[in-house]
Amino acid sequence: MGPPPVVTGISPKEGPPGTRVTIRGEFLGNSVSDLIGLKICGCDCLLSAEWKSKNKIVARSGPCKGRGDIIVTTRFGGEGTSTVQFRGYHESIGPVKESAVWVEESVPLSMPWGRRPMSPTTYTPPDPLGLSTEGDDCKFPEEELNELFPDGSGKLSDENFQPGWYLLEHHSNTSYEDLKAGMVFLQRKVEGQKEGQLSFLKANTGAVMDQLDRLVILKNMYEEDQRKNGKEPLPSLQTAIEGIMNLLNKIKK
Repeated sequence: MGPPPVVTGISPKEGPPGTRVTIRGEFLGNSVSDLIGLKICGCDCLLSAEWKSKNKIVARSGPCKGRGDIIVTTRFGGEGTSTVQFRGYHESIGPVKESAVWVEESVPLSMPWGRRPMSPTTYTPPDPLGLSTEGDDCKFPEEELNELFPDGSGKLSDENFQPGWYLLEHHSNTSYEDLKAGMVFLQRKVEGQKEGQLSFLKANTGAVMDQLDRLVILKNMYEEDQRKNGKEPLPSLQTAIEGIMNLLNKIKK
């Protein structure tokens, strides 16, 4: 048995459910498999935990309220202690507040009683700035938009998307301060997605390298097969089958 884990620092120190928490301390496990338990304010957060090193773990907070310890449990050190606390709280999602689950990631509900789900063409994607779009009464005239952006489009999915068109169409009356807050929101979202992809690659470096090695082996086998049988292996296969059939006929006779 080794020394029990000790949590000595966290960042941030508070947040709503789903907050990405960086946990620092000592003896936080010798490897990924050594980490067998993680609780933040009494909520089990092991499934979201990313073991980085003996001194660092990154995880998402659960649906906890109030202050509580961060307890790490390892296979060889047992249950640890915490010298710091995390404060969890719940908040309503406002126009520029981040949500733990994005609307576009939610799975459409099935309707077994025969009602058809909403058509994808009628689905309205969430505003990328995290702001509430304005009503039809405040929309910029479409004729003027076509004049300003003759080759552009205000749809996010179009290749000729023009940000200016989108802002005039949905936020022509939005204050400058709200637009700045929306830009900060969008930057944080993009940076969070990049960080998530990078952490996935770092956590699975061994598996990625193993798959690359297997691809190289398959490539070498494919090139060797082409060298022996040519780029069109069917004639060689047909010749081999005919040779076997002739040999069988001779054996029967």
